[in-house]
Amino acid sequence: MAQFCKKCGTAHTPDARFCDECGNAVNTAPAPASSPAAAQVPTPAPALSGVKRRHLILAGGVLAVVVVAGGALAWLLAPEAASAGSFSRAIDAHLAADEAARDKLLCLSNLPYQKEEIRVASYDSSTRQWLDALVRSELYTGPVEQSSGGWIAQSQFVYTLAAPGKAALRGDKLCVAKGVKVASVSGYEQVRELGGQQVAMATAKLALTDEAAWLAKSADRALILERLPHGDLEVQLPLALVDKQWQVTDRVQLNQAAMAMAAAIGQSPAVQGAGMLDKLKSVFSFGGHPLVGKWQAPRGNVLEFTRDSVIENGKVTKGTFTTEGNVVTLAPEGAGGTVMRISLSNNNNTAQVSLGGMRVGTLQRVRD
Repeated sequence: MAQFCKKCGTAHTPDARFCDECGNAVNTAPAPASSPAAAQVPTPAPALSGVKRRHLILAGGVLAVVVVAGGALAWLLAPEAASAGSFSRAIDAHLAADEAARDKLLCLSNLPYQKEEIRVASYDSSTRQWLDALVRSELYTGPVEQSSGGWIAQSQFVYTLAAPGKAALRGDKLCVAKGVKVASVSGYEQVRELGGQQVAMATAKLALTDEAAWLAKSADRALILERLPHGDLEVQLPLALVDKQWQVTDRVQLNQAAMAMAAAIGQSPAVQGAGMLDKLKSVFSFGGHPLVGKWQAPRGNVLEFTRDSVIENGKVTKGTFTTEGNVVTLAPEGAGGTVMRISLSNNNNTAQVSLGGMRVGTLQRVRD
């Protein structure tokens, strides 16, 4: 079938590409119509420039830093929580800074250890047994038996301080280690409010640090440790939240504050009942005086301890009681009184009594 040029009308074959007469292009395929879907494809938004992208990243980073810093600041400003960790830190810091408190735990002062020689009467078997243990630990040499002379001759045993013994001295005290640290602690679960301040009484079990070499290798190590003021290395210490941190505080001041607060409450009309003030005082009593009550001495006589005195056979001796862990010290009023130190057992049923640094007997608690 003949086809014609659309420009000049000249006939051309079906396979011709151009008109022989005018050169017009023939048999060209029509351009495809654009689909509606293609027409509706949105033009992509131009990409952000590098500067704008950096600004967004920087702004996000600043926001993250502000959030983290705010959380850190809130954490720093929050009071320290009462916990085993915070109480251990406070007690460790106290013992590291207070040499006197540390020496009370680690040193013995029951004998004049600073002297070159210690003379012991033959009948004083308790002191001799103790010094014999120090001889076995190579702190002393001896004993050498000597006669005291005089009208009535008496035998004495002389113990001489050895070089390791001199090295173990701090002043006039015999010390078993350089320091201590908290091994375990309790009391943080019983925090009280006292005059707007949080307080607690902590009980800490301690462990020796930098233990003396002579003690570590001594066969009498357990016996020697028992002679320490706190033979079980357990202490009670009052703590208070000061400047948002737990710190060991002064026991006397804490007790005075507690008593003052209890007295002030007791004067209030809202507090009624004869025993209310005593109840309040007991609530705020820290450490206290665990000897209160009746005790039987080895000879069968009974001692009765009150808050400020000891009674024996009707005789009342006033004094001041101080408590350090399981050791109670009674300092009688007036001149000439002998200081009495009483070391209580863990169950508070028995107590060892020492006068002038020497053990004189054991007390047994009398239950009513």
